[in-house]
Amino acid sequence: EFMVTVKSLDKLPSKYKHLRLSLTKGGKLASTKEIFADRQHAEPSLADGTMKMICTMYRTPGAARAGSGFDERLYKLSLMRINPRAMREREKKIGSSFINLAEYASLEATSTGQDIKVTMKVAEGTEPAALQLNIRSTWLKNYRGGDGDTNSDISGMNLETASQATSVVSSLNSIDEGD
Repeated sequence: EFMVTVKSLDKLPSKYKHLRLSLTKGGKLASTKEIFADRQHAEPSLADGTMKMICTMYRTPGAARAGSGFDERLYKLSLMRINPRAMREREKKIGSSFINLAEYASLEATSTGQDIKVTMKVAEGTEPAALQLNIRSTWLKNYRGGDGDTNSDISGMNLETASQATSVVSSLNSIDEGD
């Protein structure tokens, strides 16, 4: 499991006051709560600025990347502006960058994580936005759920839940409705 915590956002376009960060890969999504910017700067609270993502890490013998020893796992980090008054198109992406979570993976349970700085070009910004993040990985040795990386994973349900759902549907299909 990875916890990505936003420590601060700097050099934001002054036009945007309501923001959100999201971390995506395929159909998987984790996002912060709404972050309020003031004078091109934001420091969300720990609860508002944390994203959790479960990610299966792989090691290919002899082909592991330098650093952590895990194969590359690129996730897209997007900065979204929020228009609280809009009925349609409430959120719009204004910038994005990529993070390789494999660089921060560890078999050890870490308590502090690693602080990193990410820059991203932002729409209507004169210079790239600077994001201060903390990335912490926790080894989930006996995790039973899926992480969305395979077609057999049904929206994060584990096999036991999928089996129970199938048996309920089967019993509903066997009910005689009559005329």
